[in-house]
Amino acid sequence: MSIRINRKMSCDVLVIGGGGAGIRAAATAADRVEKVILLSETPIAESGSTFYPLSFEWGMLSAVDREDALTFEDEILTAAKGCVNPKLVEILASGSMEARAQFIREGLPLTPMRELHITGCFGREPRGDFLRDMDVFIRSQRSLVKDHPHIQMVIGTAVSLIQADQVCTGALAVDEKGELIQLNAKAVVMAAGGGEGLYEHRASHGALYGNGYAMAARRGARIVNLEFIQFVPGTVEPIRFVNYFPFLLGEHPRVTNGRDEPCMEKYLPEGVTCEMALDAHAKHGPFTCEDDGKYLEYAMVGEAAAGNGQGIKLWPDPAKMQDERALHWKEFLHKIGYDEGTVMQIYPMAQGFNGGILLQDDLSTDIPGLFACGESSGGLHGPDRMGGLCILATQVFGKKAGEAAAAFAGKQIQPDPSDSDVLHQLERDYETDGQECGTPDSVLGQIRHIMQENACLHRNSKGLEEGIRSLEALNLKPLQHMNAPDTAFCFRAACAVDAARLILNAMANRKESRGSHDRADYPAHDDSLLKMQWVSMNHHRIDGGVVS
Repeated sequence: MSIRINRKMSCDVLVIGGGGAGIRAAATAADRVEKVILLSETPIAESGSTFYPLSFEWGMLSAVDREDALTFEDEILTAAKGCVNPKLVEILASGSMEARAQFIREGLPLTPMRELHITGCFGREPRGDFLRDMDVFIRSQRSLVKDHPHIQMVIGTAVSLIQADQVCTGALAVDEKGELIQLNAKAVVMAAGGGEGLYEHRASHGALYGNGYAMAARRGARIVNLEFIQFVPGTVEPIRFVNYFPFLLGEHPRVTNGRDEPCMEKYLPEGVTCEMALDAHAKHGPFTCEDDGKYLEYAMVGEAAAGNGQGIKLWPDPAKMQDERALHWKEFLHKIGYDEGTVMQIYPMAQGFNGGILLQDDLSTDIPGLFACGESSGGLHGPDRMGGLCILATQVFGKKAGEAAAAFAGKQIQPDPSDSDVLHQLERDYETDGQECGTPDSVLGQIRHIMQENACLHRNSKGLEEGIRSLEALNLKPLQHMNAPDTAFCFRAACAVDAARLILNAMANRKESRGSHDRADYPAHDDSLLKMQWVSMNHHRIDGGVVS
């Protein structure tokens, strides 16, 4: 097999991923080193959960002072239910005030959640702000990259990490022509996002196939909490994949199945009413098995399985939607061509990953020279994540990752590995036995079907084991498709296979139900499992264990 590196670039810090976390990491590192390369599959704002276009403007939680930061920290730990690193939670809460101040300095229009009478998901009191204008945010993020003299943006897909003496010294990427780029760096920040794109029903802006998890795991990094995925009510009709505004469920919209028939009674236990389930879910968008809101998702999945349409329909009463809280949703609906009276059919949609590459107290990973932030990082969120923590984490840990990478880079010499060594690492990542089993498109479709069927709600050992076997039968050989327009997609799909395998193994390993992790065969908590669990790879074999 003849593969060659078409061009080489060098920098102090390489940041992989152009979402909110990657941008903050790049901007922070660029204030401290001479050259940062920001590698992104798309131009700024065209991919990444931070810029997801089919959602009301995001919120970001924050503390008001040092004393409140301790209260905030306790809220986060309560939602995380023990499966986090408390030191990272402390960093997140204490860094929230500066993250908000930074947004204010950058001119973002923010509205306090307290003014909207909204308490963030799984929180105890209103805190933080909602963004009022996504366009302003997008302009500010583009400016952070474009106007910084020490940042060079490269459009391409990262496909493999480069190591020398166990230290991460860069990455290989594929550009739009299918040509191979070697990016040498003294330090690398992984900010490639989550794996929402692995599901049929998803909030995926861009690829988001879990490629960062796969690339890091192949080098031996532990990936934690991958079983904890946020599923939110996402629309099926009249438009697909809109993130439904959960706070208005407390207005008790009428609920039917896709055939316009009442259906909730089939899923409610004795003593629980539909109104009680709606009120519980109005306190949080993501599914959790911890309260009665879960019966809405059980109805969505159950009615779909019974052939009564995908999910359930919500029939709102516009007369009840008059307060400031409703205005935030109405403004978004009008922006996408609908109004507050629109009947929406909803189904659980993969919206956020609470796990990622394990971070240590000092923000290092298992691989020297590799840092992580955003949905690529793990250890700061548990089974349930407070609404508004995702954006906060992009800013706090994006900044911390940028600082740590710059400091590490300052102690290193510029790497210059040989072509043969780099290509050997690439071949080790992607050379597999057997024949290709289809096109990248068809393989990705199979992955999504496997994940939707076996790794959404009501997970069980049988389904997870069948899903793992099905994934292991999938085989792509991107090295045979070099220098073609679909080369990058081939690599993404090959990484998606490994990312899905990691996720299903993580779900199979946690034999309990907790927060977003719903095991039908293990419906109760098991307090002996109150630790983070990890998965990794060793020559394409999945390993796993408990973080001590």
